[in-house]
Amino acid sequence: MMNKRLKQGSTFLLALALAFPLLTLPGARAANAIKTDRKCSVAFNVSGEDNELTADGTNIKVNLYKVADVDVSGNYTATKDFTGLDVSSVRADNNDAASKWAERAKKAKEKLSDSVKPVDTVTLTGGIGNKDGLDTGLYLVDTPEVVTTNYTYTFTPYLVSLPTNNYYSSGNDDWIYDLIATNAIGLKPEEHARYGDLVINKTLANHNATTGKKATFVFQIDITPLKSDKTETRIESLDFEAAGNSSVTITKIPAGAAVTVKEVYSGASYKLTSANDQKAKIVATDRGAKVDSTSVSSVSFTNDIDNNMNGGYGVKNNFKLNENGQYQYTEPAEKN
Repeated sequence: MMNKRLKQGSTFLLALALAFPLLTLPGARAANAIKTDRKCSVAFNVSGEDNELTADGTNIKVNLYKVADVDVSGNYTATKDFTGLDVSSVRADNNDAASKWAERAKKAKEKLSDSVKPVDTVTLTGGIGNKDGLDTGLYLVDTPEVVTTNYTYTFTPYLVSLPTNNYYSSGNDDWIYDLIATNAIGLKPEEHARYGDLVINKTLANHNATTGKKATFVFQIDITPLKSDKTETRIESLDFEAAGNSSVTITKIPAGAAVTVKEVYSGASYKLTSANDQKAKIVATDRGAKVDSTSVSSVSFTNDIDNNMNGGYGVKNNFKLNENGQYQYTEPAEKN
């Protein structure tokens, strides 16, 4: 009968895996010795729903760095590139075990440099990927940032042991050399919005000089992000002192957002001759995107005189974007 008693020098396994799903922690001592010359395999998949990482054409590179060798008893010895990294055993009854291994993963990543190369790279396509032929040992799993059409995704580094076992979850202390199928590792991404701009183009066909020099046109911009039903409203305006063309650019709008632009004030003696309630979808212009006049989202409006001789012009409220990305009213500066 196998001896399932954990010895003091043994390493900690997956006792806290459910509480810390980002971590795949190194293995507990099993009754059988580790076959250190056996090859291992690992599979990855992207956890979470409604993200762009599982879309066709999106590749995720997962770099594997061997940070420690493992002996037949399950003890680790740091490799040359990771000398000084603490890979000592953590008792199974240590409540801080999960956080300790998370901190060690961060320390391991800090040791990465141009001279430290991964032993292998797994490419995930459609959110899944696998690699076989891996040596036994302790590995740092490092997934570089992924930039997609509307978002960027970052991943927490962590350590995984090949082999490992499911003693704490199932009571079975057999060593698992192939982390595939139900033992595959789920990558949990953190999603960050990308941003783009919207250009409102305006053409004033004719200018009514008799009503004053300035003609003001005010626009309401309703912005609904991809994954939200909450609509943000911004206000912008354009001033004309003669017939011609002008434009205004609204910045930092979440990429993929649905935008509706409506001209809510067309000047005291002008009429809108183009369609109102114009719609656009925001294209990301950040993160090194190639930006030109054809790639930036835009809408266009045209106005002409309406033979109304009323004078006057609009005044735009003073709203500015604060450090939290929210629009906040500020009092206009007093004129001397």
